[in-house]
Amino acid sequence: MENIPFSVSTGMKPTILITLATGKTGYASTVQLLQEGYAVRIYVRSRNAKALELEKLGAEIALGSFSDKQQLKRALTGIDNVYYCYPYTSGMAKDVALFIEAAKEANINAVVFMGQRIAEFADTGSALTTDVRKSYDLFTSSGLNVVLFAPGYFADNAFVIAEYVLQLGLMPNPFGKGKNPWISIEDMSRCIVSLLKKPEPYFGQKLFPTGNKSISPAEMAAIFSKVRGLKVTKIDIPDWLFFKAGIMTGMDFGFDKFAIVQSTFYNRQMQMNRFDIEPTNVVKELTGREPEDFETITRQYFDNSSFRQRTLLSWLKTAIKFNIMPFTKVPSKKERTQINQ
Repeated sequence: MENIPFSVSTGMKPTILITLATGKTGYASTVQLLQEGYAVRIYVRSRNAKALELEKLGAEIALGSFSDKQQLKRALTGIDNVYYCYPYTSGMAKDVALFIEAAKEANINAVVFMGQRIAEFADTGSALTTDVRKSYDLFTSSGLNVVLFAPGYFADNAFVIAEYVLQLGLMPNPFGKGKNPWISIEDMSRCIVSLLKKPEPYFGQKLFPTGNKSISPAEMAAIFSKVRGLKVTKIDIPDWLFFKAGIMTGMDFGFDKFAIVQSTFYNRQMQMNRFDIEPTNVVKELTGREPEDFETITRQYFDNSSFRQRTLLSWLKTAIKFNIMPFTKVPSKKERTQINQ
């Protein structure tokens, strides 16, 4: 691996490491920290386009794997605070244990760990959520100064159906009547940045950031209609059809089979209304501003969607995609069990 000249911060601002910096919250958090003049190192697997974008903004790139202790130790050298966000894949608990060893040897001041609110339940069936729960235990018993950051369903996940909403006026709904206080990537990132800048008041705490209001799928459809300017009809879809949709289009959103299988478990938790909690004041406390409401988030996604312009050809392509969805070949039940390990 290339020889990276690390520099240790000598000022008042902590030097920060962001793992999974090319992911959603990692990227946004890195950009904000760099804009505020913080020294940021990003831990990534490759110098891909997003990593190079962050490097141009001033980030220092450290290449490595979550499962390689020597690479982790090298990346942690000279670092004060870490945002530890793990990829949407299996093996988290094992790699967290490895990270803890490296972080203790590097005398890291603080770790902000991205967890899940749904990990409060032990019976979700999700391998990823089980790993999150194990990782909580590992961190809390590690002796490190840790803040557990545990949001619910990201609002980002509500817009994988934007094509069908904008082109066909249809909102496929796998959530039943379950409600969720959807939280934006931007709000989560602002919270993470606040914690990385001054984590001390929150050591040992588990924080549950939320949006401003818990809303139902029917309310989501009404907001979609308002923002789109045309009626959007909610269509409840069964789990098997959601899984077919995920396999058919998941790669377009960066999801592999493991991630899609986990989503089926989370949809069931939504159907059980387990994501529905009273909105918390975490976003306001950490950022000084109210969380973005779902209408604001919707406008941002719709305005930036490649499907916002509707033509006869774009409508036809989406209609064909929607109608062939039920015929998508998916892994068998046995294969799904193997994937969820």
